[in-house]
Amino acid sequence: MKNKILVALTFFVFAACEKEELNTLGDSGTENTNDVKVEYDLTSELKKDFAIALAAAVKESKPLRSLIKEEALKMFDNDYDILYHMIKHTQLSDGKTFRDVLLDHYENKDRLSQIESSSPKLTIFVPQLPEDSFSATSWDIENEIPKVAIRMYTTNHVPIFDSEGEEFVLKGGIVPGFPVLVIKENERVIVEDQDVDGKMGIAKGAKFSTKENDLRFRFLSDAFDQSKQKTSPSTFVKDSNKMFQNIDQKIIDAYEIYENVDGWHRDYIYYNITPNNTRDQFYYDFQEHISSFRLKGTPLNVIDRISDQTGDPEINGVKDSPSASSWTGGGFVFKVRALVNGKNGIGSEIIDYFDASPNDLFNLHYYKHDISIGSLKISVWLLDTNRISFKTKRLNFPIFNWDLNQYASSIKIEIEEVDLTETTVLTDKRFVEFATNFEISSGAGQLLKKVGLKFGASYKISDTQTIQKTFTEGNDELGSVLVNFADDVITGYPRVPFLGRLYTFRNYSAGFFTITVEPKRVQP
Repeated sequence: MKNKILVALTFFVFAACEKEELNTLGDSGTENTNDVKVEYDLTSELKKDFAIALAAAVKESKPLRSLIKEEALKMFDNDYDILYHMIKHTQLSDGKTFRDVLLDHYENKDRLSQIESSSPKLTIFVPQLPEDSFSATSWDIENEIPKVAIRMYTTNHVPIFDSEGEEFVLKGGIVPGFPVLVIKENERVIVEDQDVDGKMGIAKGAKFSTKENDLRFRFLSDAFDQSKQKTSPSTFVKDSNKMFQNIDQKIIDAYEIYENVDGWHRDYIYYNITPNNTRDQFYYDFQEHISSFRLKGTPLNVIDRISDQTGDPEINGVKDSPSASSWTGGGFVFKVRALVNGKNGIGSEIIDYFDASPNDLFNLHYYKHDISIGSLKISVWLLDTNRISFKTKRLNFPIFNWDLNQYASSIKIEIEEVDLTETTVLTDKRFVEFATNFEISSGAGQLLKKVGLKFGASYKISDTQTIQKTFTEGNDELGSVLVNFADDVITGYPRVPFLGRLYTFRNYSAGFFTITVEPKRVQP
């Protein structure tokens, strides 16, 4: 493994008679004697034509540049993606449509129709390059004319086209230091009409369609639907000195009640049960959430783990083998599966997703390098691999309301990095325990109440149950953890000068990640 990624200072001249031997940026610090070849199949050939036309169109049309920037900033799928089919008939300020402008730069007009029919999820992505050197936010449409790259799914090298149709390749692991757009497939939506065999049945997000209603889409999860993103819920914290930690007062009360008494924090959080009040009903005010996610291990090994597929958004240049680049793919997508056993013998899996950019998960440091090709100077960004460290990503990821009368006293949480969306079904068998200390209260109302601390005098019943769970071949499994109803939520409170108590929460650690699971208030 190299400590630093070095870049060759020259490009090979592209031989016109050798169509697929392209100008290539090397990574060895010496003259690159191995030509990198990008082989195009039918689909990528169509994308190549599309990229060439788009590169010419964005140079010619300021209104088109304005449209692309405006649509990217909407972040309809929580990334700077634009579904081509959603905007192809949008009229620009000069009266032309996006498709009209593109079509002007096609030699064979039928080729545009071919990619439109073969690639319903065709996406234009505006990457965030290091140091905000280029992004949807900072793009100066008056003066910056981006080149166009293709996200390849058969190689980690990235072909790039300028407005004249000239082509060169950046080796995997090299980040461009110039404005660039990316042509790729969207990983966060499915095409409903292609779900006839149920392979995409895991998609549970909202449906949407083109204005012409000729294509109908669905988000893989509501987590990717920008229109459904919520602001952070109220903290309900009574003490203003604790507000900076965003902790609900009832969570703190639960800790203080059982700080020196044997009992369960969640007994008080969900049932208001204390040593002096040992009988009460279940309240739906709280719901279990994953509140933080952090990768663990050796940073380069973890990066290798979650970026082992062509098509993953990889941290740039950390492998000996050519790597893909995060700038062409956007954020990582993580799948969370909670396996929950019910007392009625029926087990279920709760599945949802969250996304994270490389910058959400790692502290990254880049340095810039300039390369001259004749009179043309190209800038690239290189990653300092000696200065990578992990970051904690804060989440507000809901799981379920933990009613011990319905569910087992432990749940299993599995996390994987998503590469594919086609699934199969497996069986998960595990030993679980159920609380039995519930009874119907007498008098009006006849509420079902939990009786006693913990499992109560009746203790518990045990069972071995199975759950059918979906498995996606090709995804990178990161591990699993068991979370128990009896686990303390807050584990302590180191005192910090001038800040008072800083409460710490229980962490759950698996092979490649650590998470925090805590009840959060969902209603006052």
